Amino acid sequence: MFDRPIASFDIETIPDPDLGRRLTAIEGTDAEVIHEMVRLRLEETGGRSEYPQLPWHRVVSVCVTTLEPSTGAVSVRELGGAAMDERSHVEGFFALASRAPRLVSWNGGSFDLPVLRYRAMVLGVVAGDFYRVDGEREANNYVSRRHDLHVDVMDALSSFGASARAGLDTMCGVLSLPGKGFLERPIYDHVLEGDGRVAEYCKLDTVQTLLVFLSWARHCGRISPADFDRSVDGVRAAIATLPYAGWRAIESALAGWPRWA
Repeated sequence: MFDRPIASFDIETIPDPDLGRRLTAIEGTDAEVIHEMVRLRLEETGGRSEYPQLPWHRVVSVCVTTLEPSTGAVSVRELGGAAMDERSHVEGFFALASRAPRLVSWNGGSFDLPVLRYRAMVLGVVAGDFYRVDGEREANNYVSRRHDLHVDVMDALSSFGASARAGLDTMCGVLSLPGKGFLERPIYDHVLEGDGRVAEYCKLDTVQTLLVFLSWARHCGRISPADFDRSVDGVRAAIATLPYAGWRAIESALAGWPRWA
C-alpha cells in the first residue's frame, strides 16, 4: 500500500448558479440564485439537505496532502486557482491522478469522485488515463471497487457499508485529532464573499483524512510503527510551513499526537 506516493484529497463545492438559471429559470445574482436553490432543495427534501444532487455541484476547491513513503516528506496544497475557476480545480485533480499516486479520501467513492466525473463532463475535460485498466493498471486501477489504487477510508472502515458509516469529524474526535475548523457558515456563503479560507478548510480535510488513513494502516500492519511516526512528523513539518494563522492551533493539537488510550 505504501509502494507509491499517497495523495489524500478532498473537494469543496457549492450549488451551481449557472445550472440554477438554465434548468430552473431562477433569476438574479449568483448569491440570489444559490440561496434560492438552497431554499428549494430544503423544501424538496423536507429539510434534510440543502445541497442539490451531485451533478449540480460546482467544484470550488480541490486540495491534496501528499506523502512520499520512502522519505516521509509531506506537502499540503491546493490544485486549482480562484474558487469560481472550476476548470482549474477539475483539471488539477486529473493531472494529479495521471501520476498514479494512491488516492486516499473520506467518502470519495460516493461524493468526491462522482462529482469530479460529472463536472469534467460538463466542462469537456478529457481524462482517459484515469480510467485505464490495461497494462499495470489491469491488476490495480481507479475504476474497480475491489482495487486499492483509490482507498475510500470511510468505506473501508465501515466494511464497505456493512456497518453504519462514521463521519470524518467523528473519527477525528475518537482519535484525538483536531476537528473541522476555519469556517463558520456554509461553504457557498464564504465563496460568495471571496473568503480564501475555503481552501484552508479543504486542506484541513486532506490532513485529517491522511492521519486517519495512517492510523488505520498502522492497525492493519501495512505501515511499521517507525514509518508511521516518520510520516506524522512529516505532516507536522508540512503544516508548519502553511502561512494561514489558523494552522497554528492545528500544530499545537498535533504536538503530542498520537495519544493512545
